[in-house]
Amino acid sequence: MSWVTVYETGSSGANFNGQSYRIWKEMTLDSAVRLRHAPGGHPLAGTHGHTFTLRLHLAAPLDAVMGWTVDFGDVKALFNPIFKRLDHHPLYEIANLPDGDAASIAAWVLREGGAVLPAIDRVDLYETRGCGAIVSRADSEELIPV
Repeated sequence: MSWVTVYETGSSGANFNGQSYRIWKEMTLDSAVRLRHAPGGHPLAGTHGHTFTLRLHLAAPLDAVMGWTVDFGDVKALFNPIFKRLDHHPLYEIANLPDGDAASIAAWVLREGGAVLPAIDRVDLYETRGCGAIVSRADSEELIPV
């Protein structure tokens, strides 16, 4: 078997690649951003909004007792304080967020999320369908949308 994907719900699921297990949890958030590194006078330097699609990927061995890797409810509960900092807030007010582009936000989510969910190893963040950033802890992983 080379790859199996199971959709738990429309916003969560699991993958097995023949060797390791991964789950994901997807959510949307609405945030105000501005790009600090945009040229002066450029429209993206001003405040504008995005409805982002955020997908957290967690990789962990199967728990021998539970029979799965990480509980989706635990992911949601542990990530919720970070989610609340992002959703319906101006992201340019977050002191340690370098910029408002998708790559900067995804890297920040990976760093902050890893503190509460050590199994997070990848974050996908899309501004629109097909336009966004994928950030991963794994150097060799092919970063294709899953």
